[in-house]
Parts: sequence; C-alpha cells; structure tokens
Amino acid sequence: MTMPAEQAKPLTRQEATTKVAEIFELIAAIPAAELTPERGLVEDLGIDSLTMMELAVTIQDELQVSVSDDKIKDLRTVGDIIDLVAAAR
Repeated sequence: MTMPAEQAKPLTRQEATTKVAEIFELIAAIPAAELTPERGLVEDLGIDSLTMMELAVTIQDELQVSVSDDKIKDLRTVGDIIDLVAAAR
C-alpha cells in the first residue's frame, strides 16, 4: 500500500503558510497579504463558525490534515492554523 505523495511529504512552515493562504482566499475571499500569523480569526478577519468549518473541511480534503472539533475550538489566529498544518505533516 502506498501513501499519496502529498500526504507523505512534510510541509515546511513557509509551504504551510502558502497553502493556508490559498485556502483562506478560496473559502473566505481574504487576500494572502492580510494573513499574518498574529491576525485573529474572529476579531481581525471576521471568520464565523460556518466559515471556520468550511476552512477545516478544505484543509482536511486538500492537505490531508485531520482537524477535529476540539482542534477547531482552539484555533484563534492564522498562525494557529499554520502551526496545525505544519505539525500534522
């Protein structure tokens, strides 16, 4: 049994940042230039619970990163999502 290449290859923090920015632009229409690690998802970017779920599902589907409900509750900043993606790979 072989693993998909995307799942087997770890991402650097920069690659994770790029992938997260692409997903934010696709799902939330937020340009990459506005996504610094310290930006708050709710406070600064206005991400609501539905959009957060869409982001989580897309991260799972596109990057093969498991995002449980418990993990979603702990995500507060763009950096938290980048860390989640980079650590999971």
